Order: sequence, then structure tokens, then C-alpha cells
Amino acid sequence: MNCLKDEQYYIDLYDLHTIEECLQSHKSAIKSRPQKPKGSKVRAIRIVTDLFTYYIKGERYRKKSETIREWMAKDKDKDDRVENAVAPQNIYCDSCSNKMNMTMKHLSSDDTRVMFWFECPNKCKKRKAVFDNGEEFKADPPLCLRCSERLNEKLERKGEKLITHISCPNCKYKNEEVIDFEKDRKEWAEKERKDRELLKKYRWQFCLNEKEGQEYISHIESMKRLKEVMEESDKKQKDPAYKKVQQLKKLKITDLRKKLEKILTKERYLNLKLDKPQIERYVIIPFTLEDGDSKREEYDSRNNCRKIIKKALEKTNWRLMSEGISYRLGYLSGNLKGYEREEDLADLVR
Repeated sequence: MNCLKDEQYYIDLYDLHTIEECLQSHKSAIKSRPQKPKGSKVRAIRIVTDLFTYYIKGERYRKKSETIREWMAKDKDKDDRVENAVAPQNIYCDSCSNKMNMTMKHLSSDDTRVMFWFECPNKCKKRKAVFDNGEEFKADPPLCLRCSERLNEKLERKGEKLITHISCPNCKYKNEEVIDFEKDRKEWAEKERKDRELLKKYRWQFCLNEKEGQEYISHIESMKRLKEVMEESDKKQKDPAYKKVQQLKKLKITDLRKKLEKILTKERYLNLKLDKPQIERYVIIPFTLEDGDSKREEYDSRNNCRKIIKKALEKTNWRLMSEGISYRLGYLSGNLKGYEREEDLADLVR
């Protein structure tokens, strides 16, 4: 008997679990609500119950495809293990020493090993079970609950019933265990009928279709993003650095040029030119200018220019880069660094 079923079997099974979980949630809500609620209380209870059920349905949908794939892969693996298992050779009957024939194979009750069943072709018809590694299966002998003596068992078939007569040779304890195959079939058929009824009655209500499921996933992702934004906003409000960021003047490149030209010209630094910016995480702009005071020596010219630019950019989103300013024959050059991201600006003012 194959473990792997068609996909619809697993879909129905998963949806049944979803329906049962939602129905149980409704029952719990009814039990926990106050006695005879009225008016607004009834509406409030219904809203809370529906909301809770919505999240159950949504989470069940979100995990549905993956869970079904896992179930099917697990059952296929079981079938593959049984299919590929090689039967042990040279298994002989303990009663007549005849070589036995393999009749069937299946996984052991704990799904860890493949079990092969052998039957003697002679009149004795003895059987034995052997695992795929050649180890013979030995059932633990039943022991008397009163005196721990090994029990005697005798099987009897009466129509659709298999009766095991149990007796103790020591203390005379007796008992019967009955397997009623007809009753089991009826109970199984009744369970399947009830399952079909549950699916027919509640699947539309508790099992989201693809459109509804994708809407739920989008809703959850939006809620997750909103939570992250709120947490980040709360974090920023508590961080003094972010408060300082709000006070910075965010200059665009045109505004930057005008600001520096005005201040530098007053100090006789002329012909400020900004080169093509390098735009990545930061905006890096090479700049050049000329010292209009021919009496200033290199050190004074560089040092004075650096101080002027640093002071001018102090309360803005721009900084003079750490390599400072180069000087050749009254011609000065350097690099300006612009910050855009809020977290970078926070690091800047810390």
C-alpha cells in the first residue's frame, strides 16, 4: 500500500484541520463570554471573535502550500524507501527448515526500517518478519498483569471478528480482546462522511481562496512594515542625535556652491569650481579654487581655507573630507562629502 496519495487528499486533510481549529476557536469564545451579553457587548465579542478567526484562517493559508509539500515529500520518501529496499536472502522456516518466500514489505511502526514478511510454502505455513538488515522481528511476549507470567494467546475468527483468547497458566487470569472489522469499517466510513460534510459546509467560510489568501499576506506584510517604521520612529525620537539632524540645513549642490562662494570670496579665495560628483552612498564632489591673496604662503592659505570651509558647513549636511586641502602655486583643491541618509546624518552629528 502506497503512502503517497494524490494532492487533493492532502488539500482536504489540511482544510479539515483548518476548519476544526476555527470551530474550536468559536467554541472557546462562546464559553468565555459573559452570560447573556447585550447590545454593544455582543457586537464587540463578535468583532474580536471574527478578527481572531481571520488571523487563524490567514496563518493557515500562509503555511498551506509548504505544509502540503512537506507531507507529500515525507510520504514519497517512505514509498521510495520501501520500493528500493532489498529483501534479505536465505530466510528459513524455524519449524521445517524450508526456504521461505517473501510475501510483502512495509515500513516498521516507527517508520525507521523496512520490514519484510516471509511465509513457508510447506504445510506448516509458518510466518516470520525480518528487517532489511536481516534482523528478525521479535515481539515482546505478553505478560500477566497480576503475576507477570507469560500469557497464552489463542486466535479465533468469527465472521468479521478476530478474537484473542488470553489466559495465564499461573494465576488463571483470563481475558478476551476483540477486533471487529465490520465495526471498524463502519466507524471509518462514518468519519469520512462527517469529514466530507465539514468540508462542504465550512470550507468556503474558513479556508481562504488564493485571492483572499494573498490579500491576507499583503496585509500582514504591511502591518510588519508599519511596526518596523513605528519602532524606528520611536527609536529616533529617543535618540538626541536624530533631534540634531532635524536642525541641520540640507543643502543641494547649487545651494552649496552659492554658500561657499559667498564666504570664500570675502576671504579672497576666488573662482570656486565644483567638478562632476561621484554618487554612491555619499555624494563626493571634487572642488578647486584660487587664492587671491598672493602674500599668503602655502601653510596659511591651506589652513585658513580649511577653517573657513569647515565652519561654513558645520550646520549642514556637507563636510570637507579628511584628506583636507591640497595647494600648488596658489591653486587649492579638495573634496566635499554630502550626506543624505538619516542614519548617516545621525552618525555625523554624534
